[in-house]
Amino acid sequence: MTRVCKRFQNASLDNYRVDTEEQRRLIEALRDGLTNGWNKNIVIVGGVGTGKTHLAYAILNAQAEINTSSVSSDYRWYSENKVVYRSIKEIIDNIHDSWDDKSCSDMERFCSCPLLIIDEIGVQYGTDSERTELYTVFNRRYEEELPIIAISNHKLTELQRILGQRIYDRLTGGALIFELKGRSFRQSGV
Repeated sequence: MTRVCKRFQNASLDNYRVDTEEQRRLIEALRDGLTNGWNKNIVIVGGVGTGKTHLAYAILNAQAEINTSSVSSDYRWYSENKVVYRSIKEIIDNIHDSWDDKSCSDMERFCSCPLLIIDEIGVQYGTDSERTELYTVFNRRYEEELPIIAISNHKLTELQRILGQRIYDRLTGGALIFELKGRSFRQSGV
């Protein structure tokens, strides 16, 4: 069981503030994925505070099997049977941890879960070593036609440099791509 962080435990598509046509199209695509299944990757890029993580948790909250009777009543816990949400740094750290302790690797879960949401792409170092490690996840999901929702504060050209051409091509080929613009919701008091 994985804990849903307190800030986003009530995040939903309904309580995401839509101000632009791009945001409306994104919400429509996410609703379609929830209703009809995820049949392609979705890439969401945009500035800090534009609600990208809120949307990731909205999908997680809608898709995950929530267990409210778990260890702590202050938090919601979910099973990762349908969706896995991680920052890219957490995925890389898990891969590194598995080098020393083979029992701690979630690599198979990252590669085979029905939907993988990867947040904060670009926070990692972007080294060739990291790209090599991440390639396994992206390539296996590509080969098995398993979707990824990828989230980054970086523009697409920068994302290509960070991930490398092989990963970027597998992620964006045929993907729905959305760029969120605007002022940070955190700074505007929303």
